[in-house]
Amino acid sequence: MSCLRPECWLTGVVAALVTPFTERGAVCGDSVARLLATVRPHVNAVLPTLSTGEGALLGRRQWRDMVAATVRYAGDLPVVAGVLATSTDEALSRARTARRAGARAVAVAAPIGARLTPQATYLHFAQLARAQMPVVVYLGQGATPATPDLECLRRIARIPTVVGIKDSTGDPGFTRRLVGSRPGVPVLQGLEHLVGEDTGVDGYALALAGVEPELCAALARDPASPPLTERLRAARGRYGLDGPDFVRHLKIELHRRGVLSSPGGAPIPTRAEEKRP
Repeated sequence: MSCLRPECWLTGVVAALVTPFTERGAVCGDSVARLLATVRPHVNAVLPTLSTGEGALLGRRQWRDMVAATVRYAGDLPVVAGVLATSTDEALSRARTARRAGARAVAVAAPIGARLTPQATYLHFAQLARAQMPVVVYLGQGATPATPDLECLRRIARIPTVVGIKDSTGDPGFTRRLVGSRPGVPVLQGLEHLVGEDTGVDGYALALAGVEPELCAALARDPASPPLTERLRAARGRYGLDGPDFVRHLKIELHRRGVLSSPGGAPIPTRAEEKRP
């Protein structure tokens, strides 16, 4: 285990949630309630509005409503609100909004589209401390540099508000080096095809946990079990988890089960929605 802090709570399985919408494009609170009811018995925390939640496509109101609905129906589960922003100021604003909504933490990437130096990346996360909100550093494909600077990450992990790292880089060698460096905070694996790799992570933050939470909980207990890994392989294919369209497949399945009222993806927010705080 890489976590050295006594207050660490990010272990086991964190379910990355899809964002359900009504036919008119608003966040569907009833669907969020049903979704949380299906995952609550099996996971340790929930993660809305990150990549699985189409966070980069959500307008301000959609993002805020999804975070608020997740907190409302999560019960005792910690809520880690995903933040995919284009600037540090926007990330800071959303972290403050998540704190007011009652989220336990935020999972934040480096600004989308930015090509930051290690020092600028460090300053991005250091400035988020102004939100007085625990931060999980999100290393996501397309959201941060493909090869993060390990020494920079170790510096970031020492920021008092940083409580974890979600590694979705897809590089098990990097994950082993990160865990081996003992960053002092939990490291969560974020990609299904790397579950079971001997990387020493503290837990998993997976899109699959939003649709197959019981399987993910079993894998967290015994990630090398051949029957479980075979079920995982089948689920990866069934939901297209290794491809770019996995969110649509997850929503179709959840709609088929009656969890989501609609399988629709994130609608483009209007200018009026974008101007709302």
